[in-house]
Amino acid sequence: MIDLSTEISGVTFKNPVIAGSATPTWDAARMKRCIEGGASGAIAKSLFGDSAATGRKYPRPRFKLFNYREYPGYPQVLPNSFTLHSLEECSSFGYEKYMKDINQTKDLVKDDGVVIASLSGASHEEWKMMCEMVNETNADWVELNNSCPFSADMGVKIGAGAVGLTRDFIHTCSQIIKKPFSVKLTPQTSDTISLVKMAKEEGASAINLSARLSGIMIDIESAAPVGWGSIGGYGGPYLLGYGLRMVFQSAKEVDLPIIGGLGVWKWQDIISYIMAGATLVQTAAAVMIQGFDVMGKWNRSIETWMEAKGYKSIKDIRGIALKNIKKTSEIERDYQGIDFNINYDLCTACGVCKKSCMYEAIKITKVGAVINKNLCDRCGMCYEVCPERAVSIKRY
Repeated sequence: MIDLSTEISGVTFKNPVIAGSATPTWDAARMKRCIEGGASGAIAKSLFGDSAATGRKYPRPRFKLFNYREYPGYPQVLPNSFTLHSLEECSSFGYEKYMKDINQTKDLVKDDGVVIASLSGASHEEWKMMCEMVNETNADWVELNNSCPFSADMGVKIGAGAVGLTRDFIHTCSQIIKKPFSVKLTPQTSDTISLVKMAKEEGASAINLSARLSGIMIDIESAAPVGWGSIGGYGGPYLLGYGLRMVFQSAKEVDLPIIGGLGVWKWQDIISYIMAGATLVQTAAAVMIQGFDVMGKWNRSIETWMEAKGYKSIKDIRGIALKNIKKTSEIERDYQGIDFNINYDLCTACGVCKKSCMYEAIKITKVGAVINKNLCDRCGMCYEVCPERAVSIKRY
């Protein structure tokens, strides 16, 4: 029997997958569906302080997918890389309605899942008020959201627009909150590690490194932003590597449970995050597009994979990739013990490799591509672009 559970500060998560603060956790009914769909916990859509009440109303439409429907084979085959652009800042609820919804969620899910309230204030007064109110709810956990990617554009000191105030805000909350709490940090900072260390010093039970970036797309025909006309949240599977980088660097430096999840799209991504040091992995975009049940499917796939590999517990794989991740200064350079060969049974002489070769080492002949080993730099681009996978790597 595979054990997917983990415990943080006395709170047990039955598996490593949690629903992130987004549209799927908009209210009690949806959070219940997240838990029923396979999530071990759900982070409610963030409650913003009254100074950012503008964010409680959304433009319509507010979602835009780039490079999604254009993928060959869609919808039978889903793309592994695309962009989700959106403008949906926070919960549409005010303080009292939000707290009632948290209680209703706990009444609905009971012990089947962890209910996590999410707060984001722009002043010490707002943070204090929300923390005092959430203490009186049945929330199992509280997330302090200091990550909103575009709040500065609203003119309020929240998230990415208030990185310098993070310690002060968290310190204020830590003196009030009576529940385990995590701190959700913006990736839009040059010093994530310092913020993670700060969160630990202030008593956080975990750190959440799953926030999106801010971005904008321009329609060149109208010379205007695509969609609602401003910047917005910018995320999707293409950010997986960025999220993994933040997680493994933090895991190496700070002994604090990490919630990862930027760019999660398939079950293998969950395992990647855990191997990089994450304790829990959140998902939002995948649920929005693939449905609530995708999280249960992921858990079953993870169990099957772990059983086949001989792992018994999720703890067996947590952080096991850390020892294999080198600093760029440690990697072997100027290595010449490698060649690239062409399988002429597969090569169609299409010329794609020749176009991508910056060293003029490839010629296209009647039998196929030919690599001049004296000119070849062994960069590997021909191997990556070949549509027929006719290029192989030989190491010696």
